[in-house]
Amino acid sequence: MTQNKFCTLFIICSLLVPAIAVAHGLRAPIINDSNAVVAKGDIPTPEKYQSAIRNYQQEVVLQLKSTQQYLNAIENACKNGQLQQAQQNYIRAHQSYEQVRVIVKLFGNADQNINSRADYYLQGTDDPNFSGFHRLEYDLFKLKDLQQAQAENSNLQYEIIDLQKRVAADDLDIAKVVQSASDFLEMILQTKLAGKENQYSHSDLADIHANVTGSAQIMQHLQSFIPAEQRKALNHGYQQIFAILQHYQLPQNQFQSFSRLSQTDHDILYSLLSTQTARLAQLRAQLNIRVYYKYPN
Repeated sequence: MTQNKFCTLFIICSLLVPAIAVAHGLRAPIINDSNAVVAKGDIPTPEKYQSAIRNYQQEVVLQLKSTQQYLNAIENACKNGQLQQAQQNYIRAHQSYEQVRVIVKLFGNADQNINSRADYYLQGTDDPNFSGFHRLEYDLFKLKDLQQAQAENSNLQYEIIDLQKRVAADDLDIAKVVQSASDFLEMILQTKLAGKENQYSHSDLADIHANVTGSAQIMQHLQSFIPAEQRKALNHGYQQIFAILQHYQLPQNQFQSFSRLSQTDHDILYSLLSTQTARLAQLRAQLNIRVYYKYPN
């Protein structure tokens, strides 16, 4: 009886499998060149945007060179036993990096290697993988150890120089650049407004200003393609954000400690940044930038 049941089940399965296979074959889409889906990174930037993207990419490289100069200043300060000078140049260096950080995120693990915080790791500051900007910040502001800071700074200099070469040699595509304008502000909403980025130097206001500047730079390069009404709204949004930050600005584009940010201004910034992010999210559709499908010939 058991054998008969097994034979019956086998026959039923044998009949069903071809039927399922045929049905699946009928439901499967027929792929041809007109409807093929391609990877995001494979989509070429349309010709009309290429000049603007190249110009922006050159600015990113120049910004990374500026970051490198501040790191060189940290090295000199460490060698000369000048803790305060090294600390000030850390803030400037990180502020410079934050102005292009979202673009760096497009290059593999580069940002993870350069800018990971201690709370990314189970062992925190004791983790051997904790390195980069925030390790340097920890050495300078928490430990106040110039010798250790100098060693970490040397590693960071190497990473930034290597990154300059990678950015100069690669081609950014329009979809990623437009998305980055919004991502700069999202990064502020997620970490900077909570004071989580620079936990030892408390220089998050400087980084917030840098992120907003980075977002505005992208828009500046794309202004001629943006509809007039949307362009006006975006420019006004950036002006409102910068006006709040100006209350905390010091000479030489430096800023007060994040602890000085009032709750009222914190809430206004959150509202303004959220509104601006929503405006930026509309840009891909307004510029007819397709992310997943081939551009028409």
